[in-house]
Amino acid sequence: MDMETEALAPAADAPQPPLPSGSRGESPAEVLIAEGRRRRASHIHLEIGPASVTVRMRIAGQLSEPRRYHADSALAADFRGLPGTSVLAQGEVERIVLRLDGGERREQALEAIGMNRALVDALLPALRRGGLVLVAGPAGSGRSTTIATLLRHFAGSPRHIATIGTLQVEGATRIEGCTGVEAVRAALEQDPDLIALDGLDGREAAAAAAEAAEDGHLVLAAIDAPDAVSAIRRMRDWRVEPFRLASTVAAVLAQRLVRRLCPDCRRPVQAQGSVSALLGFDSGAIVFAPVGCESCEGTGFAGETGVFEAIVADGAIRRLINDGGDEAILARHAFLRAPNLGSAARALVREGLTTPEEAVRISRG
Repeated sequence: MDMETEALAPAADAPQPPLPSGSRGESPAEVLIAEGRRRRASHIHLEIGPASVTVRMRIAGQLSEPRRYHADSALAADFRGLPGTSVLAQGEVERIVLRLDGGERREQALEAIGMNRALVDALLPALRRGGLVLVAGPAGSGRSTTIATLLRHFAGSPRHIATIGTLQVEGATRIEGCTGVEAVRAALEQDPDLIALDGLDGREAAAAAAEAAEDGHLVLAAIDAPDAVSAIRRMRDWRVEPFRLASTVAAVLAQRLVRRLCPDCRRPVQAQGSVSALLGFDSGAIVFAPVGCESCEGTGFAGETGVFEAIVADGAIRRLINDGGDEAILARHAFLRAPNLGSAARALVREGLTTPEEAVRISRG
C-alpha cells in the first residue's frame, strides 16, 4: 500500500455512515455527482475497498478532505458505466476517478447563450430539485437551443433522458412517430428521469407534462408565450389544475434574441434623448453603436445573444399560482430582485453588448 492509500485508509474500528441518497430517490452516485457539480469540482475520486468507500473531490485544483462511508457494491458499477471514468485496481482497493466534464464548462455553456451568473446560480438548484421547467418565447427566440443547453448540463450523469420533437442529445431516448400527449405517454413508458419537449401544443399535452412532473420526473418544455408570467397564464388557459401547476412548477424561463455588437468595431456614443427616455437612462448616457469591419463583414454585429428572465418557484409564487393570483402580482413578486426581459435587455446595452434600439424592441414586447 502506498503512502497516499495508507493515509486514506479508515481506522479498522471507525464506524462508517452509509452513502447519501437523494430525497427524490436518487442513487448515491447521482447524489455525489450533483454535489460535485454544485461545488464546481473537476473530478470525483473514489477508493472502494471491501469495507468502506472514500470520497474526495478536486475543487479549484485541490483535493478535498476524504469522507468515508460503508462499502456499497453498486456504487462502483454505477460509476464504471459513465463516460470520463478511469478505473484502477490495486489489490482489494478499486480507485475510480470521474472527470466532471462540465462543472464549470457546463455553466459556461449556459452563460454563452446569454444567461448571467446570478440566473445560472438560481436555475441550477431548481433543475436538481426536479419538477416542471417551462422555457417561453415566440418562434425563433432560441427556446430549443436553451433546452438543448440545459440538457447538456446532464450529459455524463446516470439520468435517463427522453426527448420529444426536434431535440437531439447524445445518449437520450428520442421519441418519434407521435406528438403531443401521445409522445409524453410514450416517453413515460421508457421510465426516464428527464423528459424534454420542444413545444407544448395544447391542453392535453400541458396536463400530461404537469402530471409527469408530479410523478417525480424533471420535465423541460418549450411553450409559446411572450414572457414568463404569460407562460403561467397559458397553462391556466389550458386548464391545468392550479394545485398541480403550483406544486410541480420549478422555474419558468422566458427569452428573446438580440444582435450582439461586434467587439472589434463598436464605438461609444451618447444615447439619443428619445432612446434614453424609453430605456430610463440618464441624459447623455454612453452606449455603443455598430460600425462595421472585416471581422463582422461590415455588419457591425457578431451573431446573437439571449435575453432572459426567470421565475424560480418559491413558497410565495406557489401560493399565488394555487390561489389564482393575477399576473401583475405574480410579476411584482417574481421580479422584485431579479430582472425581467426589459431590464435584462437594458443591462446588455449598459455592458456594450447590444444597441439601445435592440433593447427598445425587447422592452416593447
